[in-house]
Amino acid sequence: MKLRKLVVGVAATTAAVALGGGVATALWTASGSGAGTAGTDVSQSLVVTAITPGGNGLSLYPGGPAGFVYLTVQNPNPFPVNLTGFSWGTPVSSNPTACPSSNFTVDANAPTSTSIPVPASGPSGALQVFNVVDLALAAPNGCQGVTVNVPVTVTATES
Repeated sequence: MKLRKLVVGVAATTAAVALGGGVATALWTASGSGAGTAGTDVSQSLVVTAITPGGNGLSLYPGGPAGFVYLTVQNPNPFPVNLTGFSWGTPVSSNPTACPSSNFTVDANAPTSTSIPVPASGPSGALQVFNVVDLALAAPNGCQGVTVNVPVTVTATES
């Protein structure tokens, strides 16, 4: 009987150790699936601002070569862009009474493509675009000292 109790006791102890050891080393596992969310930013329009040149920057005279246009481009986006093109509008005289806007035209060779980097959330700095606007040979004296605004649309790509 003692042997039987001993065998039952050993067997019970062995089972308890095995069972306890199994519980001690068991880990709960779980898995699942689903989706995460990401979103794209909405690009903001570039801001083009005319600037007045200093010194010899005013280059137009009747019948002379095509003059420069001065501007800055502000990039409000969180990524840098590269200006790739210009689309020029109809020039407008700052004094249409003394110097009608019809005295100014966009030059046939005005640039339409470019490659100018503009930093993220920053300005381009002053840009001088060559050979954009012409002043007619028959422009009146009232055109002296007049500035001309040349509307421009710039295109850009993320760089």
